[in-house]
Amino acid sequence: MPEKIPAKVDYIKPLQDKPYGEVVAEKEGYHKEVKNRLISIVGGERVKDDQKTLIRYSRDTSLQPAGKPSFVVFPEDSRQLRELVIYANEMRLPIVPASSGTHHFGSALPRMGGVVVDLSGWKKIHKIDYRNRAVRIDPGVTYDQLQEALEKEGLRALTPLLPRRDQSVLTAHLEAHPMLIPEFNYSEPLYTAEIIMPQGDIFRTGAAAMAPPETTNTDLIGPWGPGFDWNRLYTRAQGTLGIVTWANIMAEPLPVKQKLYFTPFDALEDLVSFTYKVQRRWIGYECFALNRSNLATILGDVMPGDYIKLKRVLPEYTLIFCIGGLKRFPDERIAYQEADFMEIAQEYGVRPQLAVADVPQAAPFFEQHLRRCWHKDIYWKDACKGASADIFFLTPMEKAPIFIAALKEEAVQAQYDPDDIGVYLQPIENGRVGHLECTIPYNPDDARECDLIRKLYRSASERAYALGAHFARAYGIWAEMAYGRNAVHYQTAKMIKETLDPNNIMNPGKM
Repeated sequence: MPEKIPAKVDYIKPLQDKPYGEVVAEKEGYHKEVKNRLISIVGGERVKDDQKTLIRYSRDTSLQPAGKPSFVVFPEDSRQLRELVIYANEMRLPIVPASSGTHHFGSALPRMGGVVVDLSGWKKIHKIDYRNRAVRIDPGVTYDQLQEALEKEGLRALTPLLPRRDQSVLTAHLEAHPMLIPEFNYSEPLYTAEIIMPQGDIFRTGAAAMAPPETTNTDLIGPWGPGFDWNRLYTRAQGTLGIVTWANIMAEPLPVKQKLYFTPFDALEDLVSFTYKVQRRWIGYECFALNRSNLATILGDVMPGDYIKLKRVLPEYTLIFCIGGLKRFPDERIAYQEADFMEIAQEYGVRPQLAVADVPQAAPFFEQHLRRCWHKDIYWKDACKGASADIFFLTPMEKAPIFIAALKEEAVQAQYDPDDIGVYLQPIENGRVGHLECTIPYNPDDARECDLIRKLYRSASERAYALGAHFARAYGIWAEMAYGRNAVHYQTAKMIKETLDPNNIMNPGKM
């Protein structure tokens, strides 16, 4: 049996002898030398080391400790990016890639100084391929930008639940954010890509391996190379194994007609059982569940007043389900899927509605925003108290009530109101597994409450892990759990990291 590794394992240590910050402190003029070289690669306006910029990139929306970079660099193209990576290897200079405007979970925080490489300005949509239902995009393309372009071609992107306006589509796919359509998840939404490897090599995957996309007529859809599934290696890698410069991702036909149904439930167990039955029919498009706390936060305008009022009238849980018709016989498609849906509803004794009782704004909101970014300046999860902490993992959906009950017990012990915890349950692969996400709002200006949330976050995560939660996106303390208690997993990941990135320059401190 593999030897158990302590919770604090050595994957957080660099392979180089000293962190970049210590080298700077010991060697006079080293910082200026590095800065001049960075400027020679990308230009003076694209290298920032002023304190305001560095502080901005040293923290994110999570409870993770800050990590300050020495530089923030904005390369203009793949050639500059490749030169940066090659130079970073020469100098043992850490590189942390970032593509979204707002970062979460500590994944883009530099643990060892070095350079944050910001690709959020790379916003080109290279090609929309209607025939193959694909689109090739840069890392900085956001969901609203992509949706507007795709809709003109009769397509739509696969989207997570109400993403932030500055969320990188490519990052969301690489980090395996759950998509609202249960049929398309895991590796399927990602096709071919170009990756700058940790030592500066250019790696193009699948059908793109034969030549750059600008010089070939291939559709670039075939994602796999001989004996190698790059998706499984690079998905959830947090920028530790290379930097993706463009990727082909899946797009879906845009429905010309649709119906949104809201089905209320008092018990999560009943909702899960009903959802399983619906998903086994392979009907509908978007399908997800929200508890009253999350739905009240989304639909409220004036906070916290609207939140309190809406929680009084909303059901405990609501399943939101979309039936759509494409350009060929849309009415007929909606009719037969609607008949199947209603047959299951009658069997379970529930009543799906086209509106939410006593909440008239619900239906028009989701009709307008279901496939768009969150439209307000303050993100919906932060609207009530100013900040929020998310705990999310994969689990069989029937175990969701067990996890929710355990989380509420931990909240009560921490003297946090369990009724304020938001719940989002997303079926994946037509219900084969579920993404369970619990949102804990808190006041970021209250030091006592922040400390309480840190403790609750850890205790609830530990409890979930003990109950069988699979933290597929192993950020922060979840990495300690995933790697610290699975010696084979840790040793394999460490071997891959050391093989592809022998100088440990790519986001060191993460795995």
